[in-house]
Amino acid sequence: MLDVYNYYKQMQEQCVILYFKGEITNSLLTSILQLVDDRLEHKSENVKTKKKVFSVLLECLQNIYNYQQLNEFERDNLLSAALMVRRTEDSYHIITGNFVKNDIIHFLKSKIDKVNELDAEALKDFYKEVLLVSEPTPNGGAGLGIIDIARKSGSEIFYHFEPSEENYSFYSLEVKIPLQ
Repeated sequence: MLDVYNYYKQMQEQCVILYFKGEITNSLLTSILQLVDDRLEHKSENVKTKKKVFSVLLECLQNIYNYQQLNEFERDNLLSAALMVRRTEDSYHIITGNFVKNDIIHFLKSKIDKVNELDAEALKDFYKEVLLVSEPTPNGGAGLGIIDIARKSGSEIFYHFEPSEENYSFYSLEVKIPLQ
């Protein structure tokens, strides 16, 4: 028998304010953002903190959603994603996970590694540089998502790729947003 109470206790202990697993759709994206906004309001968080959490969460969800739209997955289970938002004593953590094709892992790693090594001023310059030289992607963006996440969080972005199926890996991302 499934022990839901143990899951509940673990989430309580880890201060999880939202956990979701499934396909991220456009309408669900809006609902998740509204739910997190309501929960941050309920916790009476500082306006700056709320804006940063909301902005980073939006960018993370858009990255998952846009990747799903641009790729034809061989199986429906590869559309499934995971999202967790938790609060610790000094910060919020946004943790996402979704399947990616193995052929983009090198690109993602190099982009995240690059933004992780830049300070705030260099990130601002890099953002402008990418904005000026990038062609819009098929989904209308300019490839600025990871840079935006780093700029808004002010923290290192943690990531991991877990090989899954033949051509895919599960891409996990964690972003820490310090409390203001």
